[in-house]
Amino acid sequence: IEETFLLLDCGWDEKFDMAYIESIKSRIPQISAVLITHPDQPHLGALAYLVKYCDLTAPVYCTVPVYKMGMMFMYDWINSLISVENFELFTLDDVDVAFDRMQKLKFNQTVSNY
Repeated sequence: IEETFLLLDCGWDEKFDMAYIESIKSRIPQISAVLITHPDQPHLGALAYLVKYCDLTAPVYCTVPVYKMGMMFMYDWINSLISVENFELFTLDDVDVAFDRMQKLKFNQTVSNY
């Protein structure tokens, strides 16, 4: 939208393909805001990594249900990964940092100053 660049979701799958991260990383300085639409891995799986390692500083928006369910999902997903392998891409603390930056919106709420 004109000079506004929105990142619509930032999911990641269980393959953790770094080529996907690199494709986003090159655009991070241009990203004006991130919109998370669903509380699952394909929609927010890379958020903690992008915030920690790729300097994603744009505001992140989601609804309250996406925030609450997304936090539970990310905790469960990481704990599951840790229980079966040596998962070190990001931690529960990294998830907390990423989620602390989220701006929770009401359904259909508009935002004009990002």
